[in-house]
Amino acid sequence: MAITYVLVAILLLHLFLFRKLIFKWNVFGVFFIATLLFSITGILAFPFFKPHFLNSFSSFKLGMITDGQIIKTQLIAVTGFLLTLYAYIFGVSFVYKRIKCINHFSIQGEIKDNLSRANFRLMTLGVCLFILIYLFIKRDVLLLGIFEGLLGRQPDAILQSRGAITSSYLYTIIVYNILPFLTIVSLYLSIKKKTLLNKVLFLGLFSLSFFLILSLFQKRPLIIFLLSLFIAGFVFRENLFPKKKKIKARSKNGKKRKYVVYLSFLFALLLVLYYSATTYEFKSVFEAVGKLSEIALTRVFGRLSVPAFCYVHYFPEVNNYYGLTNIGMLSKLFRFEHFPDTQMVFEYFHTVKRLEHGSLAINSVMGFYGAFGYFGLIFGNLFLGLLLSLIDTFLDKLEKNNINLIFTVFCFVFAYYLSQASLPRALMGYGFVFFLMTWFFLQKGFKIKLRRLT
Repeated sequence: MAITYVLVAILLLHLFLFRKLIFKWNVFGVFFIATLLFSITGILAFPFFKPHFLNSFSSFKLGMITDGQIIKTQLIAVTGFLLTLYAYIFGVSFVYKRIKCINHFSIQGEIKDNLSRANFRLMTLGVCLFILIYLFIKRDVLLLGIFEGLLGRQPDAILQSRGAITSSYLYTIIVYNILPFLTIVSLYLSIKKKTLLNKVLFLGLFSLSFFLILSLFQKRPLIIFLLSLFIAGFVFRENLFPKKKKIKARSKNGKKRKYVVYLSFLFALLLVLYYSATTYEFKSVFEAVGKLSEIALTRVFGRLSVPAFCYVHYFPEVNNYYGLTNIGMLSKLFRFEHFPDTQMVFEYFHTVKRLEHGSLAINSVMGFYGAFGYFGLIFGNLFLGLLLSLIDTFLDKLEKNNINLIFTVFCFVFAYYLSQASLPRALMGYGFVFFLMTWFFLQKGFKIKLRRLT
């Protein structure tokens, strides 16, 4: 317990010293805050709330985790986490010759236009045609998931439908990554020029994105899509037009109310999605809200912290470090046996064997340890910090135009997913590579415009 207090103190000290760097609109800030909130906090809180964790995650054999493994997990998590911070600081300092607190949404002057409308229309048409054909083929399992899964509240139907629909990697990438990107482009167009056509286009793409992400029967991607939409809309509304003189107090209060309403809507949506995934019968609305809120908060602070302890217990005692064998694309390319680490650890700890496709989520910091042990913990997280500094300095060098700002929002999405998945999965499975490709395709004349660093 004493070591836990020391680690908490060290972490709080770093938060205070580097607060101006972390709490900015930059990629590293999103990664740091998301990982701290969704993983590190739960890992450090585990010894204090162990009975609650054991009860909330009763389907996992967490009793196998010893006190020594708890301390070891905390040391690994905090060490790797802070290594990314120092590597990021080194990378930024190398470019700017100082520690620059990058803010990508600090925009001086107007937002310029470098969006290729022709490429946008072509990509939108191609994506919609593919989706229409694919859903027609998968119509039976889609209806099964909606009517028996979501509306009928049958978890098994949801799992069956999700597995069938996401069997196509291309469809999953389009729905998770490309379609939301196109939707936010249409949002920009509807704000920039409020014509009926632009409004209909945005509403159509938004409705399609919302429905298709919902039809994947996963809560997180839908919430992230709506948050991305909110951030992009905020940036464009604040910077597209000359600011009019307003009464500051009234303006600030109005914005705060909008934020509260929007965040309340997202939380209510999260509760509805959790309700649809459970068969529990509630006696009243108040009981439902209270219980579902407890489930949601437990998942927020526990879903990613519990797997960290499982990984430290499992590797290398039960199985050797897996290296790159968990990357499916590499196993197919070089023909070696694929090691599905998240599924293997899940099956080892889970008590319910009927869930055939269950898996755990592990953040990138802990993922390096599971792959390469202490070697991965040190060099993997140093590499991650340098990578994030490279992305941030590159984004800072880009011209403040419409398509670059949209790409920045999706770089934030990538940074968030680093708190939920390993680096290879965040690059491919959660779409950073596809964000990059879409962004480049939508550049006017395929020309990326830069500005001078300051």
